[in-house]
Amino acid sequence: MRTPVPDTHPRPAPGRTPGPRRLTYLGPRGTFTERALRTLPEADGSHLLPAATAARALELVHRGDADAAMLPVHNTVAGPVGDTMRALAESPAPGVLREAVLTIDFALLVRPGTPLAAVRTVSGHPHAGAQVGRWLAGRLPRARWLPAPSNAEAARRVRDGVCDAAVAGDFTAAHYGLRVLAAGIQDTAGAVTRFLLCARSGAPVLPPVRPADRTSLVGRLPGPPDTLGALLDDLRRHPFLRGVTLHTVPDGRGGSVLFADCPGSAEQPATARAVGLLRLRLPALRSLGSYASALPAPPPYERRPKTMHSETTTTAGEAAPKDIARLRELIDDLDRSLIGTLKQRLATSREIQRIRTGGGGTPLDSGRERSIRGRYAEELGEGGADLAEALLEMCRGRSPR
Repeated sequence: MRTPVPDTHPRPAPGRTPGPRRLTYLGPRGTFTERALRTLPEADGSHLLPAATAARALELVHRGDADAAMLPVHNTVAGPVGDTMRALAESPAPGVLREAVLTIDFALLVRPGTPLAAVRTVSGHPHAGAQVGRWLAGRLPRARWLPAPSNAEAARRVRDGVCDAAVAGDFTAAHYGLRVLAAGIQDTAGAVTRFLLCARSGAPVLPPVRPADRTSLVGRLPGPPDTLGALLDDLRRHPFLRGVTLHTVPDGRGGSVLFADCPGSAEQPATARAVGLLRLRLPALRSLGSYASALPAPPPYERRPKTMHSETTTTAGEAAPKDIARLRELIDDLDRSLIGTLKQRLATSREIQRIRTGGGGTPLDSGRERSIRGRYAEELGEGGADLAEALLEMCRGRSPR
């Protein structure tokens, strides 16, 4: 007897007249997340609702005020989006319905009539800052970076006169009466951000577009990310977990959030085995469900057969030096960006010291320095406090020993 296929199409709740879907996204209007949402055919005819944060978007879904939420989860240059991962770990049982990817190109947006020389403050999402740091260090070395919940929120702050410029998509300018002062300011061309459309787990909001080929999990782990290296390395070496990708971000409470992507649908034996092993080793993980990937299929779980030839003489092995060279170029770009950012911080600290001493005060604020050490320690673990101390010494005008 043939097993009946379950109906995955949405049905209206009793007493409710079917109407347009309500899809929320990380807003306000003009974000890359909204742009990614609009690439989905399901967005046509739907009510699109901006949310100030990823946590707020998932809250709207959980309360039933929205059917699904589109959120950024990973960028190929800046890495995992911590706000989204923390929100997914905290939200009650979200599930992933769809995935979308978008190539990211940044522009510098200003109020009409603002020249580059007048830009003293620049705002944007922290992920945007990580992708344009070298450009800002070269063109605006004295400008102060002001993080914002989203790039569109940064543009709104520019419109309202809170800051001078915003890093956002060029399409954002029209929403806030701004103009593009410079386009294509990203340090690395071709960066891609991955977005997930999430709903309450098991909610049949959208029918599947094609068979699922990715399964994701999320959960909290004790200890900051820099203490989890041995655990994660052990998991990555396990033969059942080859092809699984693991990302960690600080949870803001001294612990970590882990996000895992497994190739295949949870109904496939190899994927079910991988998910079961992950949850056995890390009981706090919970599944976000299986869905169709918008990126090329991940590598399989099976171990590749070893070759008798050396890495320098085989075609497969030749990719390793190329990969290392490419990653080293990325590290060089990141280092240049960090150095530029540190120079901006140094100049800003010196200006604060000048203002304080000019008013008859002391150049240093011990309470402020304690707060900075605590922040670095919380985000970066035990070594973060040492890094903060070295940075503070440099900004005081003394090089760390």
